[in-house]
Amino acid sequence: MTADSAVFDRVAEATEGDEVRLTLATEGATVGGVDFASPVVTRVAAVREETVDARQKDVDIDGIVDRRILHLVPLGDDDAHSAYVLETRSPVVGADAVEPLRAHPRDGCGPSDDVTTLPVVAEVESIEVRS
Repeated sequence: MTADSAVFDRVAEATEGDEVRLTLATEGATVGGVDFASPVVTRVAAVREETVDARQKDVDIDGIVDRRILHLVPLGDDDAHSAYVLETRSPVVGADAVEPLRAHPRDGCGPSDDVTTLPVVAEVESIEVRS
């Protein structure tokens, strides 16, 4: 099992309220003035699952893809972000993929940004999920 497939499987197990420990592929990163040290330990705030058909939406996806998106609670000292986002993609044709961990900036009202436009924190090397 590769690191990506192990991360993919752990993301599939995660549910709201679970504690997650994300080991980043880098020792740390800074996004929006917030320092992220590996590992990042937080909780799952929400889980969103959707099937996206590129023929029906203007998205950066080819074909038909099942997406699972974890919205994670920001770290205690992070006032710059409303959530961290970790997404997996499972296309009908092709290999499963784990997108990099992203940080969702705090904004005012309006529609939320597409996950792929959010600033990247880092690739996720491994994830532990605890209920």
